[in-house]
Parts: sequence; C-alpha cells; structure tokens
Amino acid sequence: CLNDGKHLEKFISPALVYGSAETCCKDFYTFNNDCKSHSLDPRISGKWVEGVTQGDPWYPVDSLKFCLNDGKHVENFISFGRMYGSAKACCNDVYKSNDDCESHSLDPGNSGKWLDGITQGDPWYPVLSLGFCLSDGKHAVHSISSDWMFGSAKACCNNVYKLNNNCESHSLDPGTSGKWVEGVTPGNPWYKHPTSKLWRPMVLIPQFCTPI
Repeated sequence: CLNDGKHLEKFISPALVYGSAETCCKDFYTFNNDCKSHSLDPRISGKWVEGVTQGDPWYPVDSLKFCLNDGKHVENFISFGRMYGSAKACCNDVYKSNDDCESHSLDPGNSGKWLDGITQGDPWYPVLSLGFCLSDGKHAVHSISSDWMFGSAKACCNNVYKLNNNCESHSLDPGTSGKWVEGVTPGNPWYKHPTSKLWRPMVLIPQFCTPI
C-alpha cells in the first residue's frame, strides 16, 4: 500500500482508501508478511515507486539476462511489476540463476554485449560467410538482432567462433584473413575464373553371360 497523495489522480475508490498501512495490508495483503514494512518504507521492498525511489527504475532485459536502468522503461513498455529500485533487487527477483547479473547490470560493458546508447561505437556481429566478426556499421542493413551484437571483437568471437583461433585477429584486421570484405578491402575481389569442362558421354558396355 502507498500514501503518496496520488489517490485522486489514480481514481482510487473511496472504499479502497484506508487510515493506516496496517489496515490496508490486512484487507488486501493478508498473506504478505512484509506488506506493512514495505508500505511504510517502499525502498526496502526492492520495487521502484514513482515519486519515492530516486533515479530511473531497473528492469530486466531477457535478451541480455541482466537488468538496465537506461531510462527507456516507458518506450519499452515495462510494467510497474517489473521495475526495481536497484540492480540487486532486479537480479534477485528475475535472474537468480545468473551469478553475473548484478555485475553486468552495474557495468554492462563487462557482459560483452553491445547496448544501444551505452556501448560506444558500432556493434561487432558475426558474419557466417567469413567465419569472423565485423563492426562496419552495417548491422542494421543486415537486420542483425540485438542477441548477435557485441561490444568487442573478442566477445563476438568467444560467443560465436570459439573453435576459430584466428577469429579475433581476422576480425580486427580482415586483410589478414585473405577474404575480400566489401567496404573494407580496397579494390575489386579476386575470384576463381569459371573454366569449361569437357563433357564425355558415358558408354554403356553390355555385359554378356556365358552359358555353362
């Protein structure tokens, strides 16, 4: 329960207005032993409460498996039930199995992921035809999803091309790969010239059986 003075703008019915946190909790949240203490001090609930909790709310990002407080909770249509007052509260409630959740939430750069508006520069993304990663700014043209965008060549290679020992060096300097990369490698690409192949018809030799 709250007593933030916003009962009128939220059109709270007079039947749902109480004189104390205790009576409100007894009527609605009998099974929540923390209702009264959380109502009296919403900050200890871990939830983000507009006008009470300072700063932007933390919210979970399922594609990242950790939480953000980038101020984009409104444009991302985050419900109030998924807004938290701290990275720790968000991680404990949503990503308990991810031991790195809190550290990655507090410093997204450590996650290796590329985050729009947070990570500097263009994202690194894997190019299957090359076998290594690029950060040529064409991720939007190629419709690369956020799941495949990384903050560094190393992070991209470690996640996608673990078996390719040359991935990081080729990503950082595509010229060393021997591959021609559009917009990166100067000049025209070299390619194998198609050669004509002689067609030799198959001659069927009949097989005869020798009578015994």
